[in-house]
Amino acid sequence: MISERGIENETRPHDPVAENREVDVDDRSMPLSAPTAEPGFSFTNGALHLVKDSVEMRITGSPVPRAVIRRGRGSSWQPFIPEFRLVHPYRPEKDRKPGKRAPGNQLLFDFFDEATTRSPDRNLTPAQRRKRAFDSFRFSLPKPFARVLEPFRTHQWPLLMFLTHDPGALELTEANPALAFILAQKLGSDRELISSLGCSALRQRDLMEVLGLPSLTAAVNLFRKIDPASISGDNWTAMVDVLKKELSESKSRLSHLPSINCGVVEILADPVASRAASANLLGEVARDRSENYRGRVVHMITSTLRMQEELRTGERCRQFASLDRLRAAHDEISGHYRRRVRQLIEANEIAGHHFFSPPIPGIPGRIEPVTSAAGLVDEGEEQGNCVASYATRVSEGHTFIYRVLYPERATLSIVIKTPFGGWEIGELETRFNTDASPETEDYVQAWLDRHRNLV
Repeated sequence: MISERGIENETRPHDPVAENREVDVDDRSMPLSAPTAEPGFSFTNGALHLVKDSVEMRITGSPVPRAVIRRGRGSSWQPFIPEFRLVHPYRPEKDRKPGKRAPGNQLLFDFFDEATTRSPDRNLTPAQRRKRAFDSFRFSLPKPFARVLEPFRTHQWPLLMFLTHDPGALELTEANPALAFILAQKLGSDRELISSLGCSALRQRDLMEVLGLPSLTAAVNLFRKIDPASISGDNWTAMVDVLKKELSESKSRLSHLPSINCGVVEILADPVASRAASANLLGEVARDRSENYRGRVVHMITSTLRMQEELRTGERCRQFASLDRLRAAHDEISGHYRRRVRQLIEANEIAGHHFFSPPIPGIPGRIEPVTSAAGLVDEGEEQGNCVASYATRVSEGHTFIYRVLYPERATLSIVIKTPFGGWEIGELETRFNTDASPETEDYVQAWLDRHRNLV
């Protein structure tokens, strides 16, 4: 237990009276007249407080979940649904190695650090204040709730609402985490809908119909294979679509896999990549932990096939038997492609002025946009990758490329995955398509979040 004012025992029981009453935005737990908190992070009066410039968030997890936001002291508080991670595995400060980042940082508020100029406790660093605030929020929740929430990296709020307002939701989440999470997203944090439906009282196979899937034990078993770390509020619909398609086949390609992660889903959701991925390759992707959080292999497959099609020379590979075969084909074709693009640039067939301006400003010396076709070729040759093949997509405004110089050298692509979504990491890799470190991914994600979540 963390000894900080306002933190209650992590096994604090629910207050049934408080649970059953409506909580207005101007409830006493979140007074409109409260003074503005210190810039940064704190946990006081049972609520998590997040402040950046004029934006303030107050989030209470128990006994009744409540989240409000306001933009400017003169504006009113408005309910909102936090999409960022609120609960992560707890690690006591003393057990962490100096300078090592705790896994799964909450929303990666690194950009808050520059705004945090004062602290009630000057012995704490900004990172320690952030960690303490989120740890305190975790301990304010019933212990079983925190335990089942922590594996999910984003969009935990709908599941917290489901756990709070459906008495049997905890048992369902423990038995089939992915099913409970996706069902919670479907219910959309609607307290009355959750309470009235009582979904947890239904058999798991009957819950399939709520998600538009056949009421089959096979469907339930596929949900049990989904790694919780691979699901988010952004991709759960794609997962359901993939499961629906696979269940309609005479023999599901998912049935032989040990688990289902983000990489597998992204491959099967892409018609081109799906046809090119052998059963053995899918198995390798399912066992690759780096594919849990973001699909990388799918981009290697599609870029290899696209370069083959554009070059129209040499033998074409239609299906890849393994990751090793895929990487070998990718490296060979990307070398040919870089040389071809260089020739086109020299012949003025690709002009740098056709590139759109990057949608997110870079950070000089740390994250810098590549703004010309020649720059793409230079980046590809320096990093040993096929980023030169992205020239067409960049010129059309679908993808943008950045040179990452800190905390390590890497190449970044950002994409919009849904029509109404924001820019997200497409690929982030060091030289020769090697995975970037967690520190680099955290830094890049924080830079994106700064421009996506609080603007």
